[in-house]
Amino acid sequence: MKAQELKTLVGRVTEFTVNHNAPRYGYNFERDSWEKAIAMTGLQAWGDSDALAAVQTWLDRAVATQTSAGNLSYANAFKAAEVGIDYTPTGSLSSSLGMPLLALYERTKRAEYLAAAERQIEALVNSPRTSDGGIAPRYEALELWIDSTYLTCPFLVKFGQITNQEKYIQEGVNQLEVHVAHLLDEKANLARHMWCEVPNTFPQSTFWARGCGWLFLAAIELLELLPTHPKAPFFRDIAVRTITAMSQYQDASGYFRNTLDDPTAKLEASGTLMFAYAIPRAVELGLIDNALIADALRAFNVVAGSVETSGKIPGVSVPPGGPNVTFDWAMFGQGFFLLAAKALQPYIEE
Repeated sequence: MKAQELKTLVGRVTEFTVNHNAPRYGYNFERDSWEKAIAMTGLQAWGDSDALAAVQTWLDRAVATQTSAGNLSYANAFKAAEVGIDYTPTGSLSSSLGMPLLALYERTKRAEYLAAAERQIEALVNSPRTSDGGIAPRYEALELWIDSTYLTCPFLVKFGQITNQEKYIQEGVNQLEVHVAHLLDEKANLARHMWCEVPNTFPQSTFWARGCGWLFLAAIELLELLPTHPKAPFFRDIAVRTITAMSQYQDASGYFRNTLDDPTAKLEASGTLMFAYAIPRAVELGLIDNALIADALRAFNVVAGSVETSGKIPGVSVPPGGPNVTFDWAMFGQGFFLLAAKALQPYIEE
């Protein structure tokens, strides 16, 4: 792929993402804060003025509909209609909007955005917790989900830095540690999806491509935010171990399978894009050898070749993730494509 091809493709994906804030599977993306949050971050990375205006409109709506509990963008009863799962989110999923909201605050300096972020932070830290302090993402059970590492930890740290409140920085670090303790397999160095405290079980235990992506991206984010923190070696270790372990499962095509170690599982786009996004960042941080850039480019290029004329990215395992789910397109797939494209742009030939 050449630089001009990349620019054209990013434009198509951007246009589709901005113009498809529409219902899917019986619910609206407006309610799916975590799905849309990744798309917002991807659009913000490229800085297109129309896209930035759209993101601001979405976030204005999220703030306007912030609940009494502090959750952004509705964040009440959630239903993944395609798979029949109902649950009531805590402050965890809606906190996914925190990073794009803080980016908007830093760009505009509008106090209402920081105030909304503070209310969301309070909703998050006051959520139900496991006995060792892990924030549960739903009220129905004391569970930890690997998704939460990326969707909450950087937000806690960044908010703590902006407001000069060390307690939130430490909370973000602690949450990563607790989630790693329960969800990272020490032998395989790959992440499991979900752990339940009572009974002590893994309701979803497979080594899921997107799940590993959530974890190593969270570790990279925290390392970038806290490069001299006493726990920085821990962030480095987690990022290196999980990226290295996942890299061993890349298919010859460039894709990763939805369940990494299952040779019969489908090839999946979002986990592949998360790998492509992580590698150049890890190289720039000195975590891994730049030889892995070639693998990142293979991953990105194979997904890029699948992008439809409309700018839609197919082949994404949709919520709730894990094995045996429907494959379609998703806002987070669009977002991770844009983020991977931006991170790999320096490595694309003119």
